[in-house]
Amino acid sequence: MTLKRKFLIALISMVVFMSLVFAVISLTSLNFLLGHAVNYVQQGFNQQWNSLLSSYYTEHRSWDGVQNYVLRLMEDSNRRELTVERDSDRLYVFDAQRKVVASSRSSDVGKSLAELPQASRLSGHLSEVKNGEQTVGYFWLDDKLVVRQSKLARSVGRTIINSLIIGLVLTTILALILGIILTSRFTGPLRNLTEAVKKVGKGDLTTRLKIKGKDDIAMLSHAFNQMTEQLARNEEVRRNMVADIAHELRTPLAVIYGKLESLQDGVLVMSPETLLPIQDETIRLTRLVQDLQQLSLAEAGKLPLHLFTVDITSLLGKILEQFAIEFETRQIEETFVTASPDQTYTVEADADRLTQVFVNLIGNALLHTPPGGRLTVSVRTETALALPGIKPRPGVNVRDILTRRSGKKNLGQDRTDKEFGLTRADNKEWVKVSIQDTGVGIPEEERAHIFDRFYRVDRARGRETGGTGLGLAIAKEFVQAHQGRIEVVSKFGEGACFTVYLPVKQTGNTAASSY
Repeated sequence: MTLKRKFLIALISMVVFMSLVFAVISLTSLNFLLGHAVNYVQQGFNQQWNSLLSSYYTEHRSWDGVQNYVLRLMEDSNRRELTVERDSDRLYVFDAQRKVVASSRSSDVGKSLAELPQASRLSGHLSEVKNGEQTVGYFWLDDKLVVRQSKLARSVGRTIINSLIIGLVLTTILALILGIILTSRFTGPLRNLTEAVKKVGKGDLTTRLKIKGKDDIAMLSHAFNQMTEQLARNEEVRRNMVADIAHELRTPLAVIYGKLESLQDGVLVMSPETLLPIQDETIRLTRLVQDLQQLSLAEAGKLPLHLFTVDITSLLGKILEQFAIEFETRQIEETFVTASPDQTYTVEADADRLTQVFVNLIGNALLHTPPGGRLTVSVRTETALALPGIKPRPGVNVRDILTRRSGKKNLGQDRTDKEFGLTRADNKEWVKVSIQDTGVGIPEEERAHIFDRFYRVDRARGRETGGTGLGLAIAKEFVQAHQGRIEVVSKFGEGACFTVYLPVKQTGNTAASSY
């Protein structure tokens, strides 16, 4: 059953139910009010008869002649006090000994109360007639107001029921028309969304919805557009990644295949010089596979880390020593600066993973710095994460700033940590490692993609000089695996500065050994 049909059925059912409830309440209230009105009139008649009979006894000092007086009152249609028909009433007037002294039926005069039909019923509903404080008689009046009230109630009830039925039919028709209009308005965007979902399910990721208004359906449409955009980006990344992997594999495999085919045909002689290119390409393939495996483990949060107390200053010094010859060959000036020479900067980390991070960053800076340039590595501590273009202030929450910068709303703490590589304790002390070069820099439009897989800013750069394009992606994932974060600040033509933040090892933590 469609949502539109469900909505119509629910609307009509609600209208019918409310009409029935209203009818029951109306009939019950009417019956209650009519009952009160009849009782009020009945009491009025009793009071009138009591007053007339009491006045008669006071005037005559006895009940003599009261029968004629009663009949005259009941026959006198001009008296406004008693506008009732005789045929509809039964009246008994008793003396103090409960003997009938007057009645609407003359044959009952002179009988005692016990001789009358339904004597037990009469004895329980007698009204006293008093002369001063003395009870001089009783009377019983049985008019047919109850019967008339019942007939009137039934008549009014039938009229109300007929009116309610007509009103119910008209209301149902109006509710049906209104329901069709409203459901068409409400379910129209949902139908469009359903059609769009079907298109996306068939692989059309270019589908977008037009957003009108700011209601829940508009928010749902906006979320759908964001989802399809993300799916399109993911699909593009997937295609690019497959193409990049195929591209990275094609050249080594072609070299290996060509060399082996030449050896088989006897074109080349088996020698170390002949086997060396095959070995080089095999090493390149092995490194590519290892990089992809490590990257996948890091992104899945399953990267094994062997945590020890690591002195960042000592680690960076050893890495820079490894690059000493390359610095000299490329004629690049290298500077290593610490905020306090006597201070020890220690973190709890996997030394091998951090070595790979800094080797990738320093090697990448060397590749993009021309001869005569300068590369500066600095280490210092920070009590709060320093954000590009923002001066840290007390009480400033890093997640809030990053969320506002990204334009994303209501990410929540867990998603903010995942999006930006933050730890939950963003106010702890950090070791800040900056690698500043004076190279060509990174264009602004390229900056958002430099941590993507297989991404190269200079696409003309070959594998011999540009690597596989996985170095920065691996560096980012490894830093985040250590509950840190990495950022880049660059201006095209003026160099780039990569900054790594790692949480400082807390005092009292123990480790198996130190690096």
